[in-house]
Amino acid sequence: MVNDTFIIAGSAASIGFVHTILGPDHYLPLVAMAKTNGWSAPKTASYVAVCGISHVFGTLLVGSLVFLLGLAFFNLETVQSLRANFAGWFLLIFGAIYFIWGMNWAIRERRIVKGGKKYDDQRISPIDKPRTPNIARCTPFALFLFFILGPCEPLLPLMSLGSESTEFYSSLLVVTAFCGTTILTMLICVMFFYYGFSRFSFFLKFENYMHAATGLILFLCGSSIQFFGL
Repeated sequence: MVNDTFIIAGSAASIGFVHTILGPDHYLPLVAMAKTNGWSAPKTASYVAVCGISHVFGTLLVGSLVFLLGLAFFNLETVQSLRANFAGWFLLIFGAIYFIWGMNWAIRERRIVKGGKKYDDQRISPIDKPRTPNIARCTPFALFLFFILGPCEPLLPLMSLGSESTEFYSSLLVVTAFCGTTILTMLICVMFFYYGFSRFSFFLKFENYMHAATGLILFLCGSSIQFFGL
């Protein structure tokens, strides 16, 4: 029934919204990374879109392969569990390393400032300015890897929903509603915190600790996934 399909699609969209809102690992790491690396709003939005698409695509790919190969549901859950376990540990370990490096970097920068060697934008050329640290350049790739490996649990049951007469198109509509809502909610949350963060000049006093803060957020998100199943 067409009406049933639209009701299920609406429910799927609601699930996608709630799933994203209640999972801070969907947006807080992206906000922290955007502020740490000084990304513009369009660049931040593009990264959110890429990470959101990779997040749902990874689960769609695994689910499709499992259904096509005819594996048991237990095996599907096993694959998803392994993905979640790996993604959680990956984010936790990378966040811990990034936090330690960020604290060391902040302390070193503070010593440079105290020593009177702070860079002056008006007196040095762009060529002489300090470049973005190598480890900071790796964070977008690390986050992309986390999102593509991290399972989107509510999506798998939705792939098999739909009316009996037009099962494929019904399932496609339901999955599209969930994926679209998930990515859109991620974008709204990230941009909300992105612009909200800029309104508090208090945080500018801790500019040197932004890398460490990003690492801490990644570590906490990884811990919440690994130990609390969020």
